[in-house]
Amino acid sequence: MHQPTSSLTGQYISVGGRPFVVVGAEVHNSSSSTDRAISESFDAINRLGANTVLAPVAWDLFEPAEGSFDTHLLDAMIDAARSRGLKLIPLWFGSWKNAASTYVPAWVKQNPDRFARSVITDGRRIEHLTPFAEESRDADARAFSVMMRRIAEVDADGTVIAVQVENEIGLLGDTRDRGKLAEELFQARVPAEVISAVAGDSEAPLHEEWIAAGRQTEGTWVEVFGTGDRVDEAFMAAGFARYTQVIAAAGRSELDVPMFVNAWLDRDSVLDGPVALAGGKRPGQYPSGGPVLPVAAIWEALAPDIDFIAPDMYVVDATPVFAGYKARRGLLFVPELRGDAPGIPQMFEAIGSHGALGVSPFGVDSYTPDDAETAPLSDAFRLLRAAAAIITRNPSAHIRAITLTEETPDAKIRVGNVDVHVHTKDDWGFVTPTYPGYAIVIEDGDAAAYLMGRGFWITLASDEGTTASFLSATSYELEGDELVPQLCLNGDETASGTLIPFPFAGTGLVPGRAIPTRIPDTGIVRISVYAI
Repeated sequence: MHQPTSSLTGQYISVGGRPFVVVGAEVHNSSSSTDRAISESFDAINRLGANTVLAPVAWDLFEPAEGSFDTHLLDAMIDAARSRGLKLIPLWFGSWKNAASTYVPAWVKQNPDRFARSVITDGRRIEHLTPFAEESRDADARAFSVMMRRIAEVDADGTVIAVQVENEIGLLGDTRDRGKLAEELFQARVPAEVISAVAGDSEAPLHEEWIAAGRQTEGTWVEVFGTGDRVDEAFMAAGFARYTQVIAAAGRSELDVPMFVNAWLDRDSVLDGPVALAGGKRPGQYPSGGPVLPVAAIWEALAPDIDFIAPDMYVVDATPVFAGYKARRGLLFVPELRGDAPGIPQMFEAIGSHGALGVSPFGVDSYTPDDAETAPLSDAFRLLRAAAAIITRNPSAHIRAITLTEETPDAKIRVGNVDVHVHTKDDWGFVTPTYPGYAIVIEDGDAAAYLMGRGFWITLASDEGTTASFLSATSYELEGDELVPQLCLNGDETASGTLIPFPFAGTGLVPGRAIPTRIPDTGIVRISVYAI
């Protein structure tokens, strides 16, 4: 087997023996479907400033005729990423994409008797491969293993650092599959691993139902768990996890790199706007059996070759989602979220407050870096890559994120024996704050820290009877993956040692002041502080 160049070490992916923070960008579904699309979309990601591109490998294009594999698009993706200095995470669009089977090859689509479909309550056979059919599973596994073998053959320098297996797995339109294969298994005995997983996860909703049913250690699904949506969801989770494990294991036998599945969330606090679908509260309104937290223990038990579950983040309250998924295996990756004002602070929060191994807004290859509406994402990529450079150098440094809103317009952090106030106070003639403001703070010694962000000011305060000030303040620019000093700040730039602004990119001089004052506009400043 090819020796991998990436692995999971601690909470990050290790690339070449060093922690690598994925500042990623996922292209649109069709953006890797032709050579031209790959070139154009990867160019766009490179211009935006991400360090990693996430791009689909579609089963129907990869195996257009059974047993005949076309690897040229995969090769083109690897070459395009490598030539642009990007890392690559292929997304395997195999049996399921967005809980449907639209990316399976024509020879699968046109043979529903051999490749069985799921059946829902009204008796309709839907465009969804049942996870209980071995023919479909084995065909998918063969194709996936060929993809992984090809990566091992052509990617000696480790451009590919991880692989997503399938996409937003689950069943929509019903709580469980009602087809013949599914019904036979639903009437059969529950796998012992499922019972053990549910019994061991007191946070899972089905845990209480298992207790109420008498803590049975064997029996059918109804005998062990009773009836209802949660039982149906667990049954589907077991089916999807077993199916996915076969695929992942086949791929790992060819190339051992980190593998994950992504989750269409089981929440309904959906962000407004396009590309913001997150499902409802009932299984089947979101993909039933997908790798969401209520059934995560089943997925972990039955799919051990899946290294972690990654949430697709299109919901308002990200904090509990990030914390919940990070708690499962100490790993957090966000392969999809928005790349605009609601999503950018979530990117900072994931990396800064939850130690995410990476983030990746979706569909941003259509963004233009110098467009006023999309420029903030390019700036955010630069700031996050600056944070990544520091994390690579010191992965154990204390790090946190701050988000400022109208409801919470200020925050406080302790650096040495000084309080650093992060806020939107308007003391210096700035225009009215634009929310949200966001920052990552990384400690750099006992009384020093890096701050990277936009839309706030910092001032200092110390214990009673003392005066706090900046010992030094240096703004930095990012060149490649290195931080280079830009300005040593003092005097007017720090309001005589009392304040440092972190304006949104492109704001220029301080408006309304008679004396022109250059303010640090990179959004990256290292401060050291003291009190007398």
